[in-house]
Amino acid sequence: MYDYLTKVSINRPVSEDEAKRRLDVHKPAASEAHDKHMVFHMNDVYLDICDTSYQQLGWATLAFLVGVPAFGYFGWQISLFAIQAPIFWTLVVPCVGGLVFCAAILFKDCFNYRHKTIRFNRKNRMVYAFRHNGKGGVVEVPWDEAFFFAHRQMSSPFNGGAPTVLRCYVLAEDGKTIVNTFSFGKRMVVGGSETSAWGQRVFEQLLTNFEFVRKFMEDGPESVPPIKKYLSEGPSLSASASVLLQNFQRLRNSNAVLWVLMTVIALPMCLMVLLHYIAQLTSREPVWPDDVQRASQPGESPRAAVA
Repeated sequence: MYDYLTKVSINRPVSEDEAKRRLDVHKPAASEAHDKHMVFHMNDVYLDICDTSYQQLGWATLAFLVGVPAFGYFGWQISLFAIQAPIFWTLVVPCVGGLVFCAAILFKDCFNYRHKTIRFNRKNRMVYAFRHNGKGGVVEVPWDEAFFFAHRQMSSPFNGGAPTVLRCYVLAEDGKTIVNTFSFGKRMVVGGSETSAWGQRVFEQLLTNFEFVRKFMEDGPESVPPIKKYLSEGPSLSASASVLLQNFQRLRNSNAVLWVLMTVIALPMCLMVLLHYIAQLTSREPVWPDDVQRASQPGESPRAAVA
């Protein structure tokens, strides 16, 4: 299956490497807990956090805007100069395939959903991952049975390194076979080895995001640092900018010279902010089903009742 643009293999056993990276929900994952500007809502009952595709909205639109003119132009040129040549169909078919691919990938951003929220409900200790409105549109897994781990993807120059995300596997009754999956929270990119000093620092930042979720579920909202800024659930140009440019904001606070240099380099990111905003404008509002809404109503949690 695909998690936004990332292909994830399911209907298979958990690998040995994945098993080693599993995060225990009953033990601290990091010395600190940070929300990483990934939270939509938080109250005494549930925590709503974005999936990792929220930060990537705009890339599929960019591929469409670049790919369609490029494949269309080459296809037109081939039809003008090679229509009588035996190589014609060899050249045209890839162009047509490219056009179809670019048109299809656009729907990953636009005419989709503004966000696909992951809800952590501490009252019934369930995790809900939104997929689509209507019947069967939510993936559910008990918090204590969920397989959480830091998923490090293949490194590539296009990504600038190895993207690493917090991922949850939903396992079958045998406790080994993966039947579903979703990602959530902060998406980090490690440019070098994960064992290097920089790689370990980036990895630790990711774990602080998981620790925020874990502490909320285990100890309640009073146990986590206050959230300074929530994500906007509706289309907002300023919200799109804050999501995509938050790393540069931290640089401004730490090193003025470095911030100026990185700002010049990051100017093309302004285009991505606009594309992120367009994706939000053209997409639908997600609606939780009634059973999830009922489970999210205020009430005494099981842990509070026991105490």
